[in-house]
Amino acid sequence: MLKRRSSPATLPAAKRHAGPRLSSGRHSGITFDSALYDELILFIFSFLDHRDLCAVEAANKNCSRLASDDQLWKGLFLREFGRSRLRGGRGFYGRTDGRLVKPLSSRVYRPEEIVPNWKWMFRISSNWRNGRCAVEIFRDWDGVDIDHLPAPVVMNSKAPQRRWHVLLAGTSTIFASAEPSEQPTIFVRDRGSPPTTLKFNSQLSSGSSSISTMVLDQSPLSSRVTSHSPSVSLAVFLSTGEFSIYHRKPSEIKAVPKRTYIPLPQHRFPVTHAAYHHPLLVTLSQSFTLMIYDLSGDTITHTQTLSSFTSHPPASIVLSAMSIPLSFKLVLAYAVPVYPSHWSVGATELIISHSGVISSSSVALVEPPKVTTPGNFVVSETRSARAFDVPQGWIDENKLQAMNAQWGRKVTQVAHTQTDGKWVVLAPGGSLQSLFTTSNSAESSNSSIFQPSGMPSTEILPTTYVSPPCHSFAQLQLYRLHLPPPTSSHGPKLTFVRTLHGPRGPVSAVAVADGRCVSLGADGSIWVWDLESGRCAEVAAPVEQLIEETDAGVCMGRGAGLSRGMVVFDERRIVSAGVRGIEERRFDI
Repeated sequence: MLKRRSSPATLPAAKRHAGPRLSSGRHSGITFDSALYDELILFIFSFLDHRDLCAVEAANKNCSRLASDDQLWKGLFLREFGRSRLRGGRGFYGRTDGRLVKPLSSRVYRPEEIVPNWKWMFRISSNWRNGRCAVEIFRDWDGVDIDHLPAPVVMNSKAPQRRWHVLLAGTSTIFASAEPSEQPTIFVRDRGSPPTTLKFNSQLSSGSSSISTMVLDQSPLSSRVTSHSPSVSLAVFLSTGEFSIYHRKPSEIKAVPKRTYIPLPQHRFPVTHAAYHHPLLVTLSQSFTLMIYDLSGDTITHTQTLSSFTSHPPASIVLSAMSIPLSFKLVLAYAVPVYPSHWSVGATELIISHSGVISSSSVALVEPPKVTTPGNFVVSETRSARAFDVPQGWIDENKLQAMNAQWGRKVTQVAHTQTDGKWVVLAPGGSLQSLFTTSNSAESSNSSIFQPSGMPSTEILPTTYVSPPCHSFAQLQLYRLHLPPPTSSHGPKLTFVRTLHGPRGPVSAVAVADGRCVSLGADGSIWVWDLESGRCAEVAAPVEQLIEETDAGVCMGRGAGLSRGMVVFDERRIVSAGVRGIEERRFDI
């Protein structure tokens, strides 16, 4: 007799019979599938790596169903890559292809109804790690003037390579030529739809002008994704110093500038870098002047101008929103001089806040903050750190050893500095002739030889100091930027982590985002690094003809004339503008 009465509710159907089954009046053989429950099989599969899991998936239909379990691949993805999202996302735009994972939470809006596909995420991350991708060249489009499109460089040609600006906005690619034109044109290429063009007419110059840089809005409003299409907010800057704000949706064929700003005559310098997070816009001009703009009203308001006498180009800037409403953090990486004639890298953090009073509706961060009283964006706090610091007073042997290591990392030229707010990458620059001379002189002496200019010598010595072979211009330097809270007694610190090996020639462009670094070589090669683990992969091999030209340039001293390219990336693709033209490499294959 039962101690309690059974529940009147019906029992759920069993998942599957766990014992031997009868078939045609005879006992069938007990198999692995029929003897175990699904939960137990999934537990066994959790001990397999991705290769064994894919092999098991090909066994039969039941193993294929269980080996494709989403939670199984989620645990494998977290164990292998250590994070719950794809790496490389700058957090600009969401996606509507059903494969979205949450990018940087402080800068991105993510629809909750979209569920990530962990198996597909594992495949994309594995392709990044192994350099496996599909390549597509941007050319031969219908409805677009083919003369404005980039073409691969002609080998053995002395014509300078054209420079391009490239941006990634979700599934769209935005690019424009940096060459002077009477009407600068911006190309917008949406995957699966015909490309469109945006025209920019200068109000200050009746002749030719060029686009100096472009930047996307990072605010959650521009990142909002509907069931149809995302909206794009774009700031475009001309060489005359003026700029315009564009708003465009993929469904719209044309886009007109919503607002245009013409600076004062003393501020009409070409803008080389910009960061846009509505309602704040920060620009860095060619004269290395930092300017802050307020876009919260109907017009663009210039609020502050800053200059620096200790930082120099090349530079890169990253802007992010803070937890306090209408407060932003700007991280600036740049080159700093090292006595007597060398260079290193430095970084500065600027806290930009609004002096007005904000309403309570801005706390939800659904709409742009609304200002109830007039105010301006100004820099409220700034902190700096250098990778090359000389300790004050007397130093011990440990500090002396650290000083010697710092001295070995200084370079004669800086080609690029890139940062994502956490990591700083320095790409040394220099001519191939100087490297060739240094390598020959290093064979005859284990240490650097310094000869006064007036003393006779029979040895051929380099005219200037060149960094040692372990820090040549073909190898990047990685630094970790530590920014403690403003209330901490410790200041910011820039610490050397490792040298990023891989490229065999000069670096043409570098991009850093979310702990990943991508470099484009002057020879067309593309390398990808995971900055946390230091693992690298070669995505594109160098152009063979350019390798021969580079080898000849070493002997003839023509290495310093190599042109500069452009490279950008997100979670799923790399778009480069170099010797092969504009190419897109997709890793979601």
